[in-house]
Amino acid sequence: MLISKKELLTQTGISYGQLYRWKRERLIPEEWFMKQSSYTGQETFFPREQILNRIRIIQELKDKYSLEDLAKMLSPESTEVGFDFEDLEKIEEINQEMLPIFQTILDKKIYSYIDVLIFVILSKLKEELNLNEKQTGTLLEGMKAHLEGMNATDYILIIFSQDTNYFAVISQEQSPIYLDTRFEIVKKIRMNEVSNQIKLKYSKVFQFNLDSDNKKKTSQGASNEFYNDSDASPGKNNTKSSSKKEEKEDVFLKFNNWEVRL
Repeated sequence: MLISKKELLTQTGISYGQLYRWKRERLIPEEWFMKQSSYTGQETFFPREQILNRIRIIQELKDKYSLEDLAKMLSPESTEVGFDFEDLEKIEEINQEMLPIFQTILDKKIYSYIDVLIFVILSKLKEELNLNEKQTGTLLEGMKAHLEGMNATDYILIIFSQDTNYFAVISQEQSPIYLDTRFEIVKKIRMNEVSNQIKLKYSKVFQFNLDSDNKKKTSQGASNEFYNDSDASPGKNNTKSSSKKEEKEDVFLKFNNWEVRL
């Protein structure tokens, strides 16, 4: 579903200048600006859910981060950061009971950012679709040969079923998928939306959004510890837990809009 530029500006309250500045700063992908014929001539349209979600994130975070840093966070490009098993244990969106199974299936010690996104998505699917460990592991088994070749997150992960069996297809955002009608599509997940939220939530833990060459962990090991740079300075270790809670809740954490409407 599309939204016109006029409707977008009215609904979000942003100006024409802001919209095109964010485009120049790479906060909004150029391919989302789609020219189409209308009764008034040529008009610009956008993918509704994606642009509204993106603008909401920008509005919430533009005062916390520079536009350059925010563009890196929202970029569909994958990060070069590698994650070990201890890192995975700190990401609370990953089902910890599934971690040994994920590790066995991929059979490696250092995991890519794409691997992490898939672990997060499969953990969410396990919960929402009430999948057992075998069904969840089988989905990863079916995708693992393709994960190494993925260096960006601008894909849709489509989950479909036949009886009690579940299967996955990874597709480019705008590519149509024509499935055998004997299969039922049960979920369509935008990997980039999941990526945005993971980058934003864990930026202080792994710093992968700002420095993709080296993984830098903060002195706070747990994934649910969020603090300002000033909190790490000497003499400022008495930050109250309520402030940390507020900092955590300020970041766009929930998996809103990560699904494509069926």
